[in-house]
Amino acid sequence: MNTLIVYASQKGSTADCANYLKEQMMGKVTVLNVEEKIPKLNDFDTIIIGGSIHMMKIQRKITSFCKRNKQQLLEKNLGLFVCCYTTVDDAEFFETFFDKCLLTHAKMTSIFGGEMRYDRLNVIYRKLFQSLNKIEDFRKGFVEPEINYEEIDRFAKAIYE
Repeated sequence: MNTLIVYASQKGSTADCANYLKEQMMGKVTVLNVEEKIPKLNDFDTIIIGGSIHMMKIQRKITSFCKRNKQQLLEKNLGLFVCCYTTVDDAEFFETFFDKCLLTHAKMTSIFGGEMRYDRLNVIYRKLFQSLNKIEDFRKGFVEPEINYEEIDRFAKAIYE
């Protein structure tokens, strides 16, 4: 089994998830940032694509990769994942980020969670979170987001079933 994991990561959380996923998988697994030179997709049995969600959008480079390689992806064992703070797990949520044909064809779709990497935020977002943290009601209901390693393990097992 030869697997390719292609991802885009803005703050590093998606890269960490892609690399953790690799460790859980069988056979030869190649992990590449979508910005790197991607080998021929014909060389792979399984292709997994993931990106992070910001302002309800996935990275354009992931969308472009999927669009450019749609026909080949429809011939592969396909998995799709996103990293974000929401726990919504329905098809309509994923249709916002991936082509409907790819979603229908995908063996697995999943949300891997994510982490707030405050040290990597730009000045504007850092100031926004500092301001929000001063509001008593904001902190009361706020749960710090985490990577869902159990979900990544489940995804790794199910992709080959």
